[in-house]
Amino acid sequence: MTILNIFLNKNQRANRGHFANIVKIAKVDGKLTRREIVLLKKIKRDLGISDIIFRSIVRHPERYPINPPTNYEDRITRLHTLAKMLIVEKESYELSLKLLEKLAVGIGFPLRTHKEVVKLAVKLVMSHTDVSTFAAEIKKINIHKD
Repeated sequence: MTILNIFLNKNQRANRGHFANIVKIAKVDGKLTRREIVLLKKIKRDLGISDIIFRSIVRHPERYPINPPTNYEDRITRLHTLAKMLIVEKESYELSLKLLEKLAVGIGFPLRTHKEVVKLAVKLVMSHTDVSTFAAEIKKINIHKD
């Protein structure tokens, strides 16, 4: 196996884990709405996930590990995507928020700040903040040691 194949396989696993996290938020109430499916298909394309893997993840997201990013910038970007999915899931907002808090810890945000980070992330996403502003604001409240 070449180094490129190893990188691609690791990157594909990370994308699948990230996508599975998004699906978990979307399915927190046990079903997917039309808006959620549209967003999931857009994210699927952005992450380069095949139709077969898409169907597998949607059916069984628990089979895919979180694979937290090691890079702080990637953590913030991943949090942004997860928070966007939460906003679509209005019917079960409180349950989705709890899941997002758990996923924030899973992707590497510290326990001491994760709830504050998630609260701000949701507020920023609801106000349609772009990713760079989102990152700057999250960094202000989240002291990290990478």
